Amino acid sequence: MSFSLPQALVLLLPLGLFLWKRGQRPGPPMALRWALLLLVVGALAGPEWLLRHAGSDVVVVVDRSRSMPADAGRVASELVGLLETQRRTGDRVGVISFGREARVEQPLSEAGRFGGFTRPVDAEASDLSAALDAAGALIPPGRTGRVLVVSDGRATGADARGAARRLAARGIAVDFRQVAREDSPLDLAVLSLDVPAAVKAHEPFQMSGVVVASAPVTGTVRLERNGRVLVKGPFDFQAGPNLLPFRDLVDEPGLVAYRLTVEAPGDGVVENDVGQAVLRVEGPPRVLLLTKQPEGTLARALRSAGLMLEVRAPFPVTLDALDGVGTVVLENVDANQLGEPALNVLASYVEQAGGGLVMTGGRSSFGEGGYRRSPVEPLLPVSLEMREEQRRTALAMSVLMDCSCSMGATVPDGRTKMELAAEGVVGALTLLNEKDEVSVHMVDTEVHEIFPMSPVENGLPLDAVSRGFSGGGGIFVGVALREGRKQILRSDKLTRHVLLFSDAADSEEPDDFLKTLSDLRGQKVTVSVIGLGSKKDPDAALLEEIAIKGGGRVYFAEDAMSLPRIFSQETIAVARATFVDEPASLEAAPDLPLLGRLPSMGLPQVGGYNLTYLRPRASVALRTLDDNAAPVLALWPRGSGRVVALMAEVDGAFTGELRTWSGLRAALEGMVRWSMGGAGDAGEAVARSERRGNLLRVTLDFAPEEALPGALPSLVLLPGDGRGAPVELPMRWEDEDRVAAEYTLPGSGTWHPVVKLGGRVLRAPPVTLPYAPEFEPGSAQEGLAVLRGVAAVGGGLERLSMTGLFTEAPESEGRVALAPWLVALAVAVLLAEVVVRRFLSGPRLRRAVVASPAAPPAMKPASGTGPAPETPAAPEAKPREARGVDSALEAARERARRRLGK
Repeated sequence: MSFSLPQALVLLLPLGLFLWKRGQRPGPPMALRWALLLLVVGALAGPEWLLRHAGSDVVVVVDRSRSMPADAGRVASELVGLLETQRRTGDRVGVISFGREARVEQPLSEAGRFGGFTRPVDAEASDLSAALDAAGALIPPGRTGRVLVVSDGRATGADARGAARRLAARGIAVDFRQVAREDSPLDLAVLSLDVPAAVKAHEPFQMSGVVVASAPVTGTVRLERNGRVLVKGPFDFQAGPNLLPFRDLVDEPGLVAYRLTVEAPGDGVVENDVGQAVLRVEGPPRVLLLTKQPEGTLARALRSAGLMLEVRAPFPVTLDALDGVGTVVLENVDANQLGEPALNVLASYVEQAGGGLVMTGGRSSFGEGGYRRSPVEPLLPVSLEMREEQRRTALAMSVLMDCSCSMGATVPDGRTKMELAAEGVVGALTLLNEKDEVSVHMVDTEVHEIFPMSPVENGLPLDAVSRGFSGGGGIFVGVALREGRKQILRSDKLTRHVLLFSDAADSEEPDDFLKTLSDLRGQKVTVSVIGLGSKKDPDAALLEEIAIKGGGRVYFAEDAMSLPRIFSQETIAVARATFVDEPASLEAAPDLPLLGRLPSMGLPQVGGYNLTYLRPRASVALRTLDDNAAPVLALWPRGSGRVVALMAEVDGAFTGELRTWSGLRAALEGMVRWSMGGAGDAGEAVARSERRGNLLRVTLDFAPEEALPGALPSLVLLPGDGRGAPVELPMRWEDEDRVAAEYTLPGSGTWHPVVKLGGRVLRAPPVTLPYAPEFEPGSAQEGLAVLRGVAAVGGGLERLSMTGLFTEAPESEGRVALAPWLVALAVAVLLAEVVVRRFLSGPRLRRAVVASPAAPPAMKPASGTGPAPETPAAPEAKPREARGVDSALEAARERARRRLGK
């Protein structure tokens, strides 16, 4: 037995003394009181009964990275099943899978059966160290256990022996079972492709590739630049490393991507047959204009200003495409034409890399263009909310949400598609005002009502929407549209709209949807569709037809993360309150001179503008002279970069007099040049980057005569495709004029290192990782050596058979808390003491108090001379004999009579 709070036993001394002094009572009640004291104090001390046979825990850690064989999941499931059949009383089995990160597939369970691997993992890496730490966290302190690793041993990340030591300190051994691909007689791998850090345009340079062959072989070599083949031909590879030299010359500045591919018959590992590198070709900063009018007013004005201009149709930009770009100009570009990753790229480009951004207005820009609730919205010097005073008419909307089983799938951040859709609906509902009406229903094979058509002013159960749920089967589109018709026709608002959200790959049973849509159009109700997926999905054509026949819009969200943004975009479009389509005159604001020498008089009238609101600390250069007094040209620094917002349309139906304004070219040039000044002067410091395997090393060298910074610089690593969050690391001094930082690249792709030095930003040369580090040349024997090294730390074994994992582990000491039993017994003793004292024991005797004789009264002095007469003395009262309870009661009655004067 043990006590969780043995200090409480000290209370026995003062409480026992108190009971002995003040609670004495002869007979059984006193014994019960002592027993009650012992029970209460004992319960406070937290007694626990130790059980020597409480079983043991086994956590199976399964490698699910790309280097594992195709049937590794099946093999691991069979091993877990064998372990579950060997559990004794108290034994538990848990399962953890890992790639780049560790995921708990099954908590420790005494009776549960493993149902297979369901948690998503990034298979580009295999962090065994993190997986072992997760296994240690799964086994509670005080329990014995073992860890069984099912892996090929090709681990990345930190050395797993450190995690094994932490487990060994708790008495937990690490066993392993190697499951690996069979060694191929031939492995031809590109070990590296080395290019200069940077070159100038038209400057010849050399580069080289290193190819490792496990055996002599004749293969094919192909070198490409930005997809164009430069070299292709046979090559005789020798066993070991082979050096392949190349030469090239690039005419245009920017980032150039090289790809080296080798092929040979019988190559057993094709994943490492590719090498990649990126080369920065230096030149003056460019302006990237994304527009649907390559020869429009804006493009002509910037060209005539002498800027190095690159004009492209809207596309999903990457940081690779923005290398060497000083500012990005978005001319009336819808956010959906860029995509969610590109919006993340623009945010990183401005805030972290010091780039510039200019956005111009129009029906496809700002709020109506889908930038509300996007990563770009916080960059803008104006806010995009829809305020109540903007609204002219009230609206009614019926929202129909797909809640079929496909909505339960998770996205990379761990949330489900249903949760993202629910977040989008909640964000859309918050844009409505008190005069609006709305209903929300979820649909799979039937309708699930969240709330019927209701006025917003009565309050909406947004928490019920945000919870959402995933049902079963696919969404029955016909059922959904009929429910939308029923709900929307309950409202008499002038603007009535049905919004259908559905999976573009699982929209079923349209039934008589054409008749339903015809009925709705006859009642002047519009229908829009948000499809989760792409236009290539099997049911995309149906969703497009619904939107066309319904007189609304259709959106396809290939990335589920874009759903909150798209729901807000559609609500803003229905409300028709964020774009003013009437002419408005302009006036100059005090911050206009920030953009250069621009005329402040004779400003043109615009034909329309995006209605926005100036953010605090932002500067305004132009505003309207109408009742809104809205900003038309605003700017501010954001992060390391600068952003300009022009709410007028430069070239379109709402340009108005702006197209012929004499100061237009100077204004556009001033906007672009101001936005390009955010990065600051880099001085003479030089940032360099170097990759060895998946380890990136970035250094910053200061000129000898340059003053050293007071604060250490920081390294920010930006993923080139925008699909990950930026990573910021502190740099450290390596020499008197050099700081450095190292980072383990998490996966393949291009990475852009940025060094932040006070208000300056230095872009180090980007690096690329062509394939996961676990595909680097190696053998199954090398992986086996890694697993053996990890197991040897804590005395683990290679488990070719699953028998013995439980029987060889010492059983845990289980603890049973006795305090609840003691408390229950104390309550019973307390009740017993009351019963015995009141009904089963004699009266408590009290000692009678003998009254002391009264003192004779003081004599009053006589007024005369004669002696005073003697007063007979009162007879001395005899003490009363104690007669128990009757005597005590009689004495009490007498005292009461004397007080009452009776």
